[in-house]
Amino acid sequence: MIIAQIADTHLGATDADDLTFRVRAENLQACITDINSLNPLPDAVIHTGDLTQHGQPAEFAHARELLAALNAPFYITPGNRDGRDGIAEAFAKEEYMKTDGSFVHYAVEAHLVRLVAMDSLGEPGEPKGEFCPDRLARLDATLAEVPQKPTAIFMHHPPFDVPTAPDPFAYQRREAVADLAAVISKHPQVVRIFAGHMHRPWTAEIGGVAASTVPSVATNLRYGEYPDEMAEQPIYQLHRFDSDFGFASETRLTEKVST
Repeated sequence: MIIAQIADTHLGATDADDLTFRVRAENLQACITDINSLNPLPDAVIHTGDLTQHGQPAEFAHARELLAALNAPFYITPGNRDGRDGIAEAFAKEEYMKTDGSFVHYAVEAHLVRLVAMDSLGEPGEPKGEFCPDRLARLDATLAEVPQKPTAIFMHHPPFDVPTAPDPFAYQRREAVADLAAVISKHPQVVRIFAGHMHRPWTAEIGGVAASTVPSVATNLRYGEYPDEMAEQPIYQLHRFDSDFGFASETRLTEKVST
C-alpha cells in the first residue's frame, strides 16, 4: 500500500486578494499534479490538518475544488486552524467522515492498512493539542474492533517532541501524550502514526510505534534547512507499506511554482 501525505496547506478563499494565498493554492496544485503522475498511484492521500488558514466556508470550498483533482481516495483530519466543525461540515458528504459533534473520529477499512483518523484538537482557538478521556476511549474501542489488520493513525499534532521547533511540544499537557501512548501500546497492529502541525520533518516513537511529521505544503510556512534552489518547490511525503518490513517513507519534491 502507498500513502501520500500532505499537511499544513493553509489555504485562503478562491478570491483572496493576498498573493500569499494564490501561491499556497499553487503549492497544493503542484503536489496534486505530482501525486497524479505516480505509477502506481497511491492507494490513499491523507491530509494531517490545517487545510485552511482561518477555517472559513469559502476557504474550505476552495480546498474542495482543488482536491477534487486527485485521482486517489482522499482523507482528512482537522488541524487547529480548521476546527473540527469546519472539517466535518466541509466533508460531510464523504462516506468516511464521522463526527458525533464532539470530535472527528473515523476508520477507513478499504485498504491493506486500516486508517484511523484521530482528532487531536484542544479548546477552540487553542493551537496546542489535547486528548480527552472520551477520545482515547473511542480510539481504544476502534483499534480493538480489528486487532489483526495493520493500522496507521493520522492526526494533526505530533504526540512527541520536535526539538528543532521553537516550541517543541505540541500539546497542552504531557499527560495527554502519555495517555495516548498507553492506548497505542495495547494494540500491536498499530504500525505507524502520521502527523503534521510542525511544518518540518521529524521522526520519533510513541507507545512502541514509529511516528513522523511532514513538511508544510505551503512553501512560505515550511521550516527546516533547504538549499536556496528548493525554496519554491512544494514538498510532500510518500509512505510505502510492506507486510514484512512496515512503512518506508520518502520525500517528494514537486516542480517549482511560478508566481
